[in-house]
Amino acid sequence: MSRFGRSGLLACVLTFIGCAQPAPPPTPTPEPDTRAADEAAIRAAVKEWSAAAQAKDAEKFASFYAEDAMLLLENSPDFSGKPAIREAAFGLMQDPNFALAFETDKVVVARSGDLAFEGGTYSLTLSDAKKKPSTVKGNYVVVWQKQTDGSWKALRDAPVSNPPESAAK
Repeated sequence: MSRFGRSGLLACVLTFIGCAQPAPPPTPTPEPDTRAADEAAIRAAVKEWSAAAQAKDAEKFASFYAEDAMLLLENSPDFSGKPAIREAAFGLMQDPNFALAFETDKVVVARSGDLAFEGGTYSLTLSDAKKKPSTVKGNYVVVWQKQTDGSWKALRDAPVSNPPESAAK
């Protein structure tokens, strides 16, 4: 063997190995930006959701909510969970003057692609104390969450009524 001997050779090999640069970690592939498609999916869901309300179909109406959703109505306790929301919708839809329509003004999807918010306007008609139709109009915001199957469900729904016409003047 050479003048270094086996132990010297081993030390040189270990030194070279120790100085070697580790391979850089693989560059993660960026997730595709699906915000435009997600926005379109939410807008389509809102149209179907509003149609379910107009058809007085409480089951279909409630199907747009996530299992752990909350409906936050003014002057009312919060409705927590899809069954409670379904029951509330069914109760409202029994009113012979019930009419609900809503339309999206804006949808913003998070870059992460798992949450979005949507805002718009609504019109709700119910019977007043004299059994006459009484309409309330307002704005709303809905927080949407993408589900594991790729669908979007309403996680939080918060409508806010506008002041009556006479109070706005």
